[in-house]
Amino acid sequence: LTAMQSTFGVINLSIVNGQPRVLNLLELLRNFIEHRVDVVRRRTQFELRQAEARAHILEGLQKALDHIDAIIKLIRAAKSTAEAREGLIQQFEFSEIQAKAILEMQLQRLTGLERQKIIDEYDELQLKIADYQDILASETRQRAIVSEELAEITAKYADERRSVLIPWDGE
Repeated sequence: LTAMQSTFGVINLSIVNGQPRVLNLLELLRNFIEHRVDVVRRRTQFELRQAEARAHILEGLQKALDHIDAIIKLIRAAKSTAEAREGLIQQFEFSEIQAKAILEMQLQRLTGLERQKIIDEYDELQLKIADYQDILASETRQRAIVSEELAEITAKYADERRSVLIPWDGE
């Protein structure tokens, strides 16, 4: 008494460029892939901005470690944090962000080991920045990343198909 076959209707209503549209399967897949490419591009731009900001601070810390005695003397002579920050900006040509990072730096970071950590982190960030710029410059790389991400999702969530699709012969 159960149905041998069941049908159901699907309306592929999607928002495309801010407009609602009914899409066929091919258009639906194309728009999904373009959306994923856009997500990869935006995520990479965000990560690039974060890496560049951190690299800027590390450049300032490296420069500060080169002139550490003069910087400590300037900070000790300053009456306030604002005065010390202005002195760093004027005398050593640090940016506002770098001066703030220098003032927040702990004395333990003055050791040779910490200096090497700063240099290593800076070198690693430069490699990441170059990679992010390469991703943004190459649409092929962006699509490859989308493909890898979709393969990961497939590997994580895929299971065997439970229903069988057979050609319809009209009977």
